[in-house]
Amino acid sequence: MESLLMFKSKTKPLYDDIQDYFREVFEIQQARAWLASGAFFSVAGGYQALYNLFTETPAPDTVMLTGLGMATSFVMAAKRSSEAWPILKMQARLCSNKLDIESLEDTRKKAEKYKDRMYLGTGFNWGPEHAINMYKINALPSARRDQKVPLYLRKLIPYNPVLNEALGGEPFLMALGNEKDVTVHYDVGRAHTIIYGVPGSGKTTLLKLIALNKLWSKRKCLLIIIDPKNTPEMRNGLKAEMERQGKGDQFYYFAPARPSESVVVDCLANYNRTSELATRVVECIPTGGSSGEVFKQFCWERVNQITQAAEYIGERLTLRTLHYYLREGLVRLVEKTCETYFSQEIGVDWKAQMNGRIKAMGSQDWLENMIMYYSDVMAKDKPCSQLSGIIDAFHKKSSEVSTKTGSLNAILEQLCSAPLDTLLSPDLNNLSDNQPNVVNLRELSNTGGVLYCATDGLTDPVISGTLSKLVSAAAAASSAERYNFGTGEEPEVCFMVDEAHNALNDPILNLLAVGRQSKYELYLSTQSMPDIVEKTSQATADRITELCANTIAMRCEGKVTREYVSEKMGAADLRKHQKMISNSASTQDSVSSFNSGSGVRESSEERSLFPPFMVSALPNLQAICSFSNGNKTLLRLPVEPR
Repeated sequence: MESLLMFKSKTKPLYDDIQDYFREVFEIQQARAWLASGAFFSVAGGYQALYNLFTETPAPDTVMLTGLGMATSFVMAAKRSSEAWPILKMQARLCSNKLDIESLEDTRKKAEKYKDRMYLGTGFNWGPEHAINMYKINALPSARRDQKVPLYLRKLIPYNPVLNEALGGEPFLMALGNEKDVTVHYDVGRAHTIIYGVPGSGKTTLLKLIALNKLWSKRKCLLIIIDPKNTPEMRNGLKAEMERQGKGDQFYYFAPARPSESVVVDCLANYNRTSELATRVVECIPTGGSSGEVFKQFCWERVNQITQAAEYIGERLTLRTLHYYLREGLVRLVEKTCETYFSQEIGVDWKAQMNGRIKAMGSQDWLENMIMYYSDVMAKDKPCSQLSGIIDAFHKKSSEVSTKTGSLNAILEQLCSAPLDTLLSPDLNNLSDNQPNVVNLRELSNTGGVLYCATDGLTDPVISGTLSKLVSAAAAASSAERYNFGTGEEPEVCFMVDEAHNALNDPILNLLAVGRQSKYELYLSTQSMPDIVEKTSQATADRITELCANTIAMRCEGKVTREYVSEKMGAADLRKHQKMISNSASTQDSVSSFNSGSGVRESSEERSLFPPFMVSALPNLQAICSFSNGNKTLLRLPVEPR
């Protein structure tokens, strides 16, 4: 097999059965013995030669035999060493892990060699031949699998048992094949990717490498990265690359934890229909079963009534103004909407013309009179949906409203508290001088750049999840605009979400379903499938796995996730061997009558190419990948030196 013929002696290949590598290397012991023999002959022959030299006596015939013994010993030591060397190297690969340490400069040079392809690290395509060997090794006794390279050879043969403990998992996996650079075509990413892995397994390192590949490709693109952990290595690496390309001004850093360094993201700036704003805000509310959906629908109706009225009077909403109208400014909004309606339908001097008629409606309150006049007189012939909607909101009982909009008010309270009040709601009256810069996702999707959103999930996971959903909804809106008005020449948009289970909402699902056509590709990173189920539902989790054609799994511990990854890798008829030994004897036969036999039977059985128990045995910074192009790949990620 290809993976077992890597190391060859001069006369014949090494063992065909990988189990033969898990044994004591007797060749090295023989080499030591021959070396000791050669040393003995050298000392003895040297002593005899010195004696003859100083005594000026002729050398005896035994000197020739001593020299012959010395030469024979050293030749045999060299021969045994040459036989032991490839076995020791293979044992070191099977029993010891390693780190691929590369600077970003070296990684960039490697990536730039592959045109239209993304460099992900090193590895090999996983197949049945590797699965057979993997099952054989797992069947070995634990004592036999614990092979060690002699101490005096560890400087020559890479072997680091300390690194094995640090990386965890089974070190032999990557030794089952010939490692080479792993690259995938950029079109593969457009099928969307989901990444699983326990904390510390390398998910963020992989996201960083993919993001850098997008920048190295020299294609015009926009990177939107949502990172709840605010990883310095990832942020600084992307920023340094943008500066290297002379685009440092196109790196936008959104960080509630560092408001003085953060840009302002106006998530309500772009929309095609006004009703989108209500959907965008309400999608931040957690789902809570059928009763929760009823409350969400009520909240959507109320927010939509406000946004429609604000659009009607020519006012652009921000989260702060929306919160104001929902909490205490509804009366003012209704009044301004009524005034705008009468001004449009009657004229700018409508107060002078209609003052008497409106007062005649019988109420002591001017606003109530305007509402009654519209409802009783003008709505029949000249209805206005915006005004009718905001009047409906105005007339609802405050007790009912406060009960059903509690979750909405809580979300807006979070998003409008310092420092998010200024980071998500720009001052619309002073946009030109507003510092820091205001980021518009519609404009970014046309110009390109990097928007790095550090949502600070460790400090407040609830607000972090809400921010992620809000940015996702705004990104989906710019994607929808491309469908309606795009020219096809817009930059690609690469949308990466770490801890994606906290950010999932309908806009993300819509991007997964139809974002490909608008040149959007998504990379969702999470720890396990149950995390998605807990935040959404089983049906949503199933839909996400169906929409993401690329699956990359680092080490996973949950049963559900491991079984899903194993199923993605597929199954095959794998060979297995059964050893048979038999013997028989009879008391009626002679003493010399004895029968025995032995044999090996080969059969095949359908088994998983990568079983669930091996998904939890992956070392850190290694992954098993199923790509949309059909490749099943075992991958090792490069890391930067520290």
